[in-house]
Amino acid sequence: MIKFVAAINTKGFAKTVLKVGDDGVECFAFERVDSPYPEWDYWGQDVNAAKAMCFELWGVPPGSWQQSPD
Repeated sequence: MIKFVAAINTKGFAKTVLKVGDDGVECFAFERVDSPYPEWDYWGQDVNAAKAMCFELWGVPPGSWQQSPD
């Protein structure tokens, strides 16, 4: 599974995470760095659709995503 993380957004989230799987992309928004579970979650069909959705809903700039090693 590939994972992308972004800390920049216009909604004040501590981080947003994309988890790319075989059947789509899980999109998570965390209000605090130490949040054990996301406060918001959505599903996207593919990475580009998920990034576009995160930009529209949460103000995550398209170029701010970084691939996470875990």
